[in-house]
Amino acid sequence: MFKALFTALSIFLIIMIIFFFGFSDSYRYSMEARVKYFLGDYQEARDLAKKAFDLDPYNKMAFSILAQSKISAKLVDYIKESDNYLKKIEFLTNKQNFSNRDKIKIKMITEVMMQKFQKLNPTVMTNKELYAQCIKRYKKFKTIYEKLFQKPE
Repeated sequence: MFKALFTALSIFLIIMIIFFFGFSDSYRYSMEARVKYFLGDYQEARDLAKKAFDLDPYNKMAFSILAQSKISAKLVDYIKESDNYLKKIEFLTNKQNFSNRDKIKIKMITEVMMQKFQKLNPTVMTNKELYAQCIKRYKKFKTIYEKLFQKPE
């Protein structure tokens, strides 16, 4: 008798969980967001998690993915922006008539990008390779800055 009641109750709970996750738009969106996040599509993950969170502000998975995807999107943006500025610095330094004005532009770029790196806040869930790419670019800016603007001792 107890075994049958326990089995029936277990099956009922499993069906309720499947029903809830299968038919709740909030949890469906958050599951999709989770998949997108782990595939590296942070912007799409962010959009889906935002939809899920808007539908159910108590959805912890949606909140977590929303926060993580925002952080990861900032890292991706830093990488893209760094690559653009590094190309600009390369262009400026390869000019035949490299001027003091060009040097000041490079100083501003490197200082801004080093400050932006300091504001990045990766977490334990952040993709380690993505953060490693940010560190790599930060080190390039730091090296450029040190070579051009710090006096040798």
